[in-house]
Amino acid sequence: MVRERGKSSHGEKKHRKWINRDREATNELLVRDYFAPDSLYDLSKFEEHFRINSNLFLRLARHLERNYVFFQLRWDGKGKRGFTIIQKCTVALRQLGYGITADTSDEYLKISERTGRDCTYIFCEYVIELYRDIYLRHPTKSDIEQLSAAHQAKHGFPGMLGSTDCTHWE
Repeated sequence: MVRERGKSSHGEKKHRKWINRDREATNELLVRDYFAPDSLYDLSKFEEHFRINSNLFLRLARHLERNYVFFQLRWDGKGKRGFTIIQKCTVALRQLGYGITADTSDEYLKISERTGRDCTYIFCEYVIELYRDIYLRHPTKSDIEQLSAAHQAKHGFPGMLGSTDCTHWE
């Protein structure tokens, strides 16, 4: 038996359950927690939670918003406001930084699994497109020398270039 799309096995039409995720309130909470001048969390907590410096986060968000329609604030067909650039970048960075699944973001960010997955995929695609020539190239001899010198100055010993273990070094 072949079922028509959108119909149950008994022939009645299936309706997807709509969940009011209150995007505006969630955005206000996110701004109040991390981006307001008197935010709940300070810069060190921001870096701990986002795995990125707040200035870099905001610069990256501005570049994405300026260059790609997906990251611009839009309204849907019913006149509901979409997710902000901060919400979209936050869900992507949380998934990438913590290795969490897309549905985990629904609790705090109120973003569905599908939207969260889309944000992360498109975030990665566009970051690569924007920064490939600058940051995603093979390092030159000069780059390696500068990285090694900066590492030795900060940590007091040479090496660790190319080691993923150094990412959590205190």
